[in-house]
Amino acid sequence: MAVGPRSSRGGPGVGGPGGQGHLRKWLGSDAVDGSLLACVEPFGLYPAGHPVGEATVAEVERQLARDGGVYRYLDDTFYGGGRWLLLAGFLGWNHARAGRRAEAGRYLEWMAAQATPAGDLPEQVSDLLLAPERRQEWLDRWGPVATPLLWSHGMYLILADELGVTA
Repeated sequence: MAVGPRSSRGGPGVGGPGGQGHLRKWLGSDAVDGSLLACVEPFGLYPAGHPVGEATVAEVERQLARDGGVYRYLDDTFYGGGRWLLLAGFLGWNHARAGRRAEAGRYLEWMAAQATPAGDLPEQVSDLLLAPERRQEWLDRWGPVATPLLWSHGMYLILADELGVTA
């Protein structure tokens, strides 16, 4: 993932006037990837409240968040390009760290709603696919989407803890 050209101060630059704006999936594009959220929380490259961090969170949410879930990137075809619980958790965590608890809570609720009757959380969900015509080829190649996925469970617990939610 590229974050743009190096700034005159030696740190990673971003697109936009004066080196401000959001992190990008690659140079020369305004596209984002859901994993860019980790550059804010938990890695702190741009901490919560920093203009670049806030712009990145906002742009990921604008481009990739739909009805509580978060896509990896707009051209994703993996299992048809579903919404990922891990990324919904990252987005919720970023909102929580920035003091936007209500927004964070909505992502936690969406994650919980994706659980199977046995309580397992999947890697991604297959409704609202970006490329539904590509789903079957992945099912034929690899079988069903990973369920349960420890990453999804772990991110749910991290976000719940951040919000002070207990069972």
